[in-house]
Amino acid sequence: MLSRLQWIYLLDTTLLISALALQTVNFTGLIIHEWLGLATAILIVPHLLLGWTWIAATTRRLLAGKPDPALNRTRINYALTLALFACITAQIFSGILISQQAIPWLTKTPALALTANFAWDRIHKNFSDYALILIGLHLAINWNWLVAAVRTRLGWRKAVA
Repeated sequence: MLSRLQWIYLLDTTLLISALALQTVNFTGLIIHEWLGLATAILIVPHLLLGWTWIAATTRRLLAGKPDPALNRTRINYALTLALFACITAQIFSGILISQQAIPWLTKTPALALTANFAWDRIHKNFSDYALILIGLHLAINWNWLVAAVRTRLGWRKAVA
């Protein structure tokens, strides 16, 4: 049985690899891009559920409105996480609307011509670019947690000087 930390590590690693693979349709091909995008969208739910304790506690702390300079990093991380969630939601929604393979197959309806979805296609591409930037910032601000999780997972300990 995997621990909570192991689940988070596995899920986050899978999401990162998926996000990177989804950045170019030329790499995956359209069919794999769309199915991988839908699978990634589904994986966002357990990612949020595993992080729900942090989301709820941070929301309560920030809404309390007490001035605390120590909360500045938390405010930035929270805003970044919220922006990333909004960006990925827009990316998923627009991706579903412009789907040429997966959604038409699932719904048994013909795909619309991309010219009919040009605006959604641009929105999807723009939010893909924004998501990549936000994912990088999300990793950067949580780097210490990430390193600690990897060390714990691999059984490494800090060297004592």
